[in-house]
Amino acid sequence: MSKIFNRFNLTLNIWISLIINAVLCIVLPLVAIGMVNLPIFLKGFAIAFPVSTIIVLLIPINKLGDAVAGAFGLKPQTLPFTLVSTAVLALILGTFMSMLMTYVNAGAYTGLFTPAFFGAWLGAWPWALLTVYVSALVGIFTGLPLAMKLCGPPPH
Repeated sequence: MSKIFNRFNLTLNIWISLIINAVLCIVLPLVAIGMVNLPIFLKGFAIAFPVSTIIVLLIPINKLGDAVAGAFGLKPQTLPFTLVSTAVLALILGTFMSMLMTYVNAGAYTGLFTPAFFGAWLGAWPWALLTVYVSALVGIFTGLPLAMKLCGPPPH
């Protein structure tokens, strides 16, 4: 647990989560209802940011992604390794967060796990996966230098 809860990893994960959720809270309403405004964005962000940050900190999604990338014979700390590892994160986190955000924005009206809910979710799911993948990569590549500047090198 101490490897997860150190200043460097917390800074990096919060930064990545900020980027993922800010973009997700713009893209998903645009896909679902064709618009986004400040109240819609803030409602989504207020729910998505803490939930996804807690998930990533408590569930070893990153380690699973690293294991999958390693199973493909990719070397850690290389671009191909990061691309594959991040794809696993995007699949898991994007699926969960798109279901959560669909419920928040439509589930209360359609009911949870109804045909209307699944229709709304399936329409948003590919966009959520793409959004989480690309924004996570942006977060990683900008967050590592930021975390190193603020916290020094990562602990081993």
